[in-house]
Amino acid sequence: MARFWLTPDLAQRLLAAMETDEAEVRCSLDLGLSSLTVRISAGMASFGEDAALSAEQVRRVAGSKRGVFLLEADRLEPVQVSGTSFYKLIPTDEAPTIEIDGIQMHRTTGTHPFENATRSARTVVRPGARVLDTCGGLGYTAIAAARLGAAAVVSVEVDANVRAIARKNPWSAEYFGNPVIELADGDAAGFVSAQPDAAFDRVIHDPPRFSRAGELYGAGFYAELARVLRRGGRMFHYTGEPYSRGRGRAFVPGVMKRLRAAGFEVKRAEQLQGVVARRGPAPGGRHM
Repeated sequence: MARFWLTPDLAQRLLAAMETDEAEVRCSLDLGLSSLTVRISAGMASFGEDAALSAEQVRRVAGSKRGVFLLEADRLEPVQVSGTSFYKLIPTDEAPTIEIDGIQMHRTTGTHPFENATRSARTVVRPGARVLDTCGGLGYTAIAAARLGAAAVVSVEVDANVRAIARKNPWSAEYFGNPVIELADGDAAGFVSAQPDAAFDRVIHDPPRFSRAGELYGAGFYAELARVLRRGGRMFHYTGEPYSRGRGRAFVPGVMKRLRAAGFEVKRAEQLQGVVARRGPAPGGRHM
């Protein structure tokens, strides 16, 4: 079944073409992954023999200001989920990000979500490695690890609504289709505690901000990550730069202190707003 994704910017282009009687518009209908020709005729934008939008529908997308719409089986709907929180796919110049209650879950300043995931994975992933991705999200990190040659990637995601958004994101298709990637539903802490010792060669830990998942920054969870990571194994931990002023400046140093106490050797990865940690021989490891 054909699927087409539209953004407000694209809708504005299509409306302009309708108003100036352009016959064709070359554009992307999968958020930048490819391009095709949209034909404009009699106030309709046609994407193929079986898919078209009226000017009224295009105006609906253009007027949304932010967000992504999916056209599938003649249904045009925003890619969003309402529940105890509000989830929404947000376009960028590259891969989209997901927004939860108005907070974006990826870095978009000075980088792009997929690019940043790839750079983060590259700090630790090596060909043949078994990789744990603790907070799967839209799957960008798991996809990057698989492309870097990981033999297996286990990606854990607790939020079914995030998974639902990912299934409607064209940039996440490989997350669900690559046989190297194994999806695990559930809480990261519970999943990790159930794994055997030294089960993984590499870990990519990109948790939500501390206010949403403080336990994933705690000493107990770090000790469990050290246990399931083989000696000499490496982890990238995204921390962000929260509370960068005032008393909050101790946040990242506090993360590093707890990692060392759990048995990691730790160094900053400032450009990626995170730390790279190596599983040392015993708790109280030194800097790399």
